[in-house]
Formats: sequence, C-alpha cells, structure tokens
Amino acid sequence: MKQANVYYPFLFSTFKRDHSLMLSDLKWKAFETHDFLGDGEDWALLLENMLSEKDPSLLEKLTFGDETMMFTIHSEDKDALHTIVDMVSAFYDDEDLLDACIARYAQYEFEPELINKSN
Repeated sequence: MKQANVYYPFLFSTFKRDHSLMLSDLKWKAFETHDFLGDGEDWALLLENMLSEKDPSLLEKLTFGDETMMFTIHSEDKDALHTIVDMVSAFYDDEDLLDACIARYAQYEFEPELINKSN
C-alpha cells in the first residue's frame, strides 16, 4: 500500500544534515497570468515575500535553490520545512488562493504589512 506524502506538494529528501523540499509542478500558467515565468526563481520570490510578512525569522533557517525548471528549499531544520509545506499546501491546489498569493507576494518591490501579534 502506498503511503500519503506528508510533504505534499513537495518531494522530500535528506542527505546528512541537509533536508530539502522539491516542487516539480510549478503551476506555470498561474504565474503567466501575472507576467511571471513561474520558474524556481519566481517561487522563491513568492515565498521569500510571504515569509518576510508572516514569519521573517524562518527565512534565516532556509536556503532557496537556484534551479529554473524546479523549485527547491534546503534547511538543516526539518521543522522549518514542515512550516513551508503547511503554508504552500494551504494555497497550492486552490486556483483562486494561488492566484491571490501570486498577486500579493510575487512582487519585486514587496512591502510587507506589519502584523500586530498582540491581537
């Protein structure tokens, strides 16, 4: 029996202490509607901006790959990668949410909204 991928939509791999997530279906068409290629660099832009707004401390634990035809994230902190999986899986298969995330976060001059965590 095949087990469910708990890292969906990513594939997970590990080598020594380096854990990585790989996204092979980059949702090209969703990015193209916003005049982006939808390559690995565009995914990195989207997630870096999203994290700078939602969880800036997490950025220090991650390294984004520089591949074009796929998107990868590396970290020694497996929990940090689980957080990425949770964030991306929340919008990845929903066309409207994916479109909203691309429109909001796939920007070169991104201005994060200040989030007041005391509320």
